[in-house]
Amino acid sequence: MRINRIKDNDIANGFGITMSLWTQGCPHHCKGCFNGETWSFTDGEEFTEDKLNYIIDNIDKHNIKRDLSILGGEPLCPENIEGVIYVCKTFKDKYPDKKIYLWTGYTVENFNEAQKEIFKYADILVDGKFEEDKKNISLILRGSSNQRVINTKETIKENQVILFELDNK
Repeated sequence: MRINRIKDNDIANGFGITMSLWTQGCPHHCKGCFNGETWSFTDGEEFTEDKLNYIIDNIDKHNIKRDLSILGGEPLCPENIEGVIYVCKTFKDKYPDKKIYLWTGYTVENFNEAQKEIFKYADILVDGKFEEDKKNISLILRGSSNQRVINTKETIKENQVILFELDNK
């Protein structure tokens, strides 16, 4: 897996402060994407065990309680899914009470078996491609109105997609 960057203090991707891991490589190439620099599968840098240890060791640096956000690029594409699952599993093993937010351009109904595994780890999943004609900067956790903010734990429990309760839809 390749990554674009790790951002220690992110206030735009999650509730409160998160540490954000930006994967590198995206097959979707959504028109109007704010992250076009993450599209190439050859840019960025290799994600290493040292980078994973950095996340684990610094998630609460300076006594700031952070959750983890994973976005990109496309975290759930074939080139990234194995690494993302490994990061999520390792993170949840160490910090079971911290939240993991994950953004994907794929929709849950079309997940393959490997992608479905993310439900074991992510707490909040935003699915769907960014659609420029549905762009709305006032939406919480998403850029366009077609995207959904999914409560993964409730979705597993109810065996159907359960949206996370937000003030705006």
